[in-house]
Order: sequence, then C-alpha cells, then structure tokens
Amino acid sequence: MDFLKNKKILVIGAHSDDEVLGVGGTILNAIAQGSKVDVLIVTDSASAQYREKQKLKNRDSNLQQCCKLLKVDNVFQWNLPDMRLDNLSHLEINNKLFSFINDSEYDTVFIHHPYDINKDHQILFDSVMVVCRPMPNNNVKTILTYYTASSTEWGAYEINRMFCPNIFIDIEKYIDLKLIALSKYTDEVREFPHPRSLENVENVAKYFGSQVGLKFAEPFCLIRSINS
Repeated sequence: MDFLKNKKILVIGAHSDDEVLGVGGTILNAIAQGSKVDVLIVTDSASAQYREKQKLKNRDSNLQQCCKLLKVDNVFQWNLPDMRLDNLSHLEINNKLFSFINDSEYDTVFIHHPYDINKDHQILFDSVMVVCRPMPNNNVKTILTYYTASSTEWGAYEINRMFCPNIFIDIEKYIDLKLIALSKYTDEVREFPHPRSLENVENVAKYFGSQVGLKFAEPFCLIRSINS
C-alpha cells in the first residue's frame, strides 16, 4: 500500500509549524515520489499568543520560508481565529473545508490526531471526518493522522486516546532538511528539553524509527484507505 507515490496530497494544520512538525519529512519523501503536496493552515496561527503585529507577520513569513524548503506545491492560509475554533459553528468549518477539498480533488489527507491536547486540532479532525466521509463521489481515499510535538504527547495517556501509529514513513534522507525548515519558526522553536526543540524533534524521529528498524521515521495512524 503506497500512500506517497503519484498522489495529490493535502496536509492540514491548525497552526503554521504543524505541517513541518508532523509531516515535514514525509512531504519531502512524497514529492520525491512524484506526488503533489499542498499545505492548508486553517487559523491565523498566532493571535492568541502574540498581540504584536510584527510577530504575526513573522509567523506568516516563517510558514512561507518553511514550505519553500519542503518544496510544497501550494501553501494556503485562512484567517480563522487561533485557539478559538470552538467559537465557530461546526457547520461553518465543515462547509469551508468541503469546498476547498472537493474543488481541488485531493486523494490523500493528513490531519491532526483526534486526541491532541490542542482543541483546534480536535475540531479540525472532526471536520475532516465529516467532509471526507466515503461517499461515492468523494475523491479522498486515504486519511492519516500525524504526531505534533508539544500537543500529541501532552494528551491523556488512556488506552483509547493515545497516539498508536500503524504507518511509519522513512525520513532518513530528509531529517536534516526537516530540522532546517522547522528552524525558520524562530518564535516557536524552544530550547531542549521542550518538545518543540530541534533536538527533541530529531529524537522523536529516532524513537519512532527505532520501533520499525529505521534510523528516522515519521509516525501516522491510518484512519481509512480505499483502494480500487
């Protein structure tokens, strides 16, 4: 089952930096295999953290710099309220996502783990599951959830809520570039032992890689894949 070869992939993140934290190496791997990869960031990403306009501009610029390094085909950013998606109606988010995904005919979607500690992540997962339900005319055949450092591991350690990956993508060739791309988020990267440090992100890739005999891997939970 090849999830990366000659696909039309959409990586959805609530906030800019989610795309590189969770899927950075896999994006590079997929593009090397002939896939088209777009990134959609749904919120303004920083208004709940920063009030300075310059920091908001920096975050937008960091996204563009990061995705250029990741060789992303198209980067889209909406302006929904950061950390306040729960103030919007579920229907509003669903309709907006449906139009976007349906019009672009993506076949593969990467989205947040449903039990991340971040509420925006949870809401987006729920909307993707509605928008991508397997109706006969839906182009999306594969949905995978990804691990976001400083969010997924901070969720509850309960057996039915933990992130339990069943897909591992080899990113040994891409780990260095992933870390360089992540470093563009100058206001978001922290010092070790914070989970969003460069050292920890590398360690996470080693940890998940070692589970399956690889030096570096990004982990995913396969929600559904339909093969014809």
